[in-house]
Amino acid sequence: MAMNWFVVKAISGRENKARDTIQMKVRQAGLSEQLGRLLVPSERVTEVKRRGKVTTERKLFPGYIYAELDLNQDLIDVIRNVDGVTGFLGSTPEAPDRLTSEEAERIIAIASAESVEDQRAVLVQIPFNLGDKVKVKEGTFAGMEGVVDEINSQKGTLRVLITVFGRQTPIELEVWQVEEVG
Repeated sequence: MAMNWFVVKAISGRENKARDTIQMKVRQAGLSEQLGRLLVPSERVTEVKRRGKVTTERKLFPGYIYAELDLNQDLIDVIRNVDGVTGFLGSTPEAPDRLTSEEAERIIAIASAESVEDQRAVLVQIPFNLGDKVKVKEGTFAGMEGVVDEINSQKGTLRVLITVFGRQTPIELEVWQVEEVG
């Protein structure tokens, strides 16, 4: 029995209910041995509102359930027919794409992270090094090139030095806002 990780698409906001229903329906169909873990990674967020602090749970990947499955057509049919499930992530409905072992390990690490900081550390992978030349893709400085001066992997940001009017100017950008200059 070879278990692999797959992504089940669900209606956003109904991931937990869909996860629980999948577990129940799979058990009823007698396919429990083909179902491993079902993960809906989330973080606890505390906000200050008028009447004090309010703690809520926010999904890190809204609309997705990560499922460890020994997949066959019976299991696909049971999961697809669960209320709130819209299908599997993949190229064809008959053959959902499985996650690579690296992707699966990353999702497991995020889901088992103890704190929001731990989750963000797993989530944000910085593909740049100090001194790398980058080009700003978006924002006020779009199209300008600079050099990575500082990396903050906790926040997923870079400090990039760009030249404006002949002076080195540091700007803070998120990782996705820059691309490497080839």
